[in-house]
Amino acid sequence: MKPQKVKLKIIENEKFGDGFYRVTCESEEILPHIAAGQFAHLKVPGKDLRRPICVYRNTEHTITFMVASIGAGTAAFVAQCKGAEFDALLPLGNGFPILPDKTNIAILAGGSGCAPLLKIAEDNPSLNVTALLGFQNKAYRDAYKDDFDRVCKKVCYCTDDGSLGYHGYPTDLLTEIAPEVLYVCGAPGLMRTAKEYCRKLGVIGFASMEQRMGCGVGACLVCSVKIMVDGTEKLLRACADGPVFPLQDIVL
Repeated sequence: MKPQKVKLKIIENEKFGDGFYRVTCESEEILPHIAAGQFAHLKVPGKDLRRPICVYRNTEHTITFMVASIGAGTAAFVAQCKGAEFDALLPLGNGFPILPDKTNIAILAGGSGCAPLLKIAEDNPSLNVTALLGFQNKAYRDAYKDDFDRVCKKVCYCTDDGSLGYHGYPTDLLTEIAPEVLYVCGAPGLMRTAKEYCRKLGVIGFASMEQRMGCGVGACLVCSVKIMVDGTEKLLRACADGPVFPLQDIVL
């Protein structure tokens, strides 16, 4: 689907933890279909380059982004107040494939990497989804409210400091589940553990690669990812060829 330029207005901007924001916007026009894992290219005040942010959830007229303020661009975006207007190009990228004959699903993610995965469960209510989600502390988990609990069959929260749920990493709990498909997004260590888990058990895996992007449309090659294609290592573009790739093909 060709991306559309839509005008958005911020209707809610909430801060959680140290520099983590939940920003909800509304659109007067009906938003196009957005698959889990796809992203939007957001116009940021005072910046020439747009910023790519995954779509956390959306309705026909609202869209929510989970934004970690880690650079000048994201800081400028989350500094906008309620009522601020900007335009966005969406949807961009290739999202998570939903396999019609597979219903026993698990999602594995950490921190802001949880954001691309909610729509897998929310947009496909027939799936039996188990979520293993890791956060620095309870404040970061609070940004997601009860969204995952509402749409997943089971949710296991993990925190680095033990302030909520399991004290440890979500990868520690992989041995307790046996999904047909595993969807992943997070730090390289989490990705490597998930890839080995899928290899050993024959589980189908897909991962969203969070890469720094420049143009967001495949022209600048800033967001290259090493992927095995027919036995050969190649550099593919996270923005245009991904950001979702088969987990076993990603060179980590």
